[in-house]
Amino acid sequence: MAIFGAPVSLADHRERAVRAALEMVELIDGFNREQARRGGMEIRIGIGIASGPVVAGFMGTQQRVTYTCVGDTANLAAHLEAHTKVAGQPILIDETTRAGLGDGIRVEPLGPAQFKSRSHTAQVYAVRPAQRP
Repeated sequence: MAIFGAPVSLADHRERAVRAALEMVELIDGFNREQARRGGMEIRIGIGIASGPVVAGFMGTQQRVTYTCVGDTANLAAHLEAHTKVAGQPILIDETTRAGLGDGIRVEPLGPAQFKSRSHTAQVYAVRPAQRP
């Protein structure tokens, strides 16, 4: 899990999160090309990004502490990550994230999805890598 915009608020947290996801996918693609060249095993990742309010802070014991977040937005991100396998897309985002992105990030609407433990559907979008010249 990665958190953008907490504990310090960032106006462009949505774009930072999506750009980090795109970079992760690009690095995995490079790794997989090298693995294929060597005859090794390739890997796939799925990334779900949701934007909205969360409860964020340090949790744990005196021996082990971690910074994390909980709440509906964190749950939606987890659902989106799991849905990457169904959608066949490595990066999925919600409507709130999409609304905060600039023109430089390409998205494709995939329509609404109903996720377990949620009373209403979520609009899902696939993030497309930038086209190379």
